[in-house]
Amino acid sequence: MGGAMAHVTLRVLHGADRGKVFERLPTPVTIGREEGNSIQLNDERISRFHLKLQDDNEKIVLTDLESTNGTRVNGEDIQVRIVRDGDMIALGRSLLLVGSHSDIDRRIAAIASRLPPAEEAQARQVGERLRRIVNAAADSEADAPDVPSLLPGAPPPLPSRLSPAQSAEMAELLDYVQAVLREATAGMQMRPGHDRVEIDFLHWQVLLDLQARLANLLRRIGDPP
Repeated sequence: MGGAMAHVTLRVLHGADRGKVFERLPTPVTIGREEGNSIQLNDERISRFHLKLQDDNEKIVLTDLESTNGTRVNGEDIQVRIVRDGDMIALGRSLLLVGSHSDIDRRIAAIASRLPPAEEAQARQVGERLRRIVNAAADSEADAPDVPSLLPGAPPPLPSRLSPAQSAEMAELLDYVQAVLREATAGMQMRPGHDRVEIDFLHWQVLLDLQARLANLLRRIGDPP
């Protein structure tokens, strides 16, 4: 986000429109279920005109338009809130992530640069491990900043030449993983003015259990009985 005219990128993580990407929309942006919004979402729990994003002094301000079911940013109910790249907006059954990969990399790099040297080095090591795990390709976005990326740029490609049954099984597995992640992240909070995300013990254990299940699955794939 930024420049002479403020733009915002939104990615739909959950909901009927899951997977859609709305790239660099010029502000103001309205979101709702009616035609006439900048973003029309297929969600019966979203109001006709649910929220508005607008530029004010180089900041993106989210305003809930007196919606029926309200809006949450980073786990907190809000009426008006400045949103930044990497923030999560929950409305109805939908969850939106603010920012492109490179936008969020920029914010993470800025946060890491404010950490004590030891913590900054640790944060960068975590990013390096993530990239090695997913064997990610470099982020190819044109506006990518010239800073070390702390998130994997892209996942490995899906297997090719799957049969219909295998495709369905793969979809079920990925749906399961996403459902667990959705449940776990629903309990997180990021308080205004802080750079740390808080998550309760139950949701933390959900994430650890998912890691354990995936580790077991990978072992079974690599060493079948």
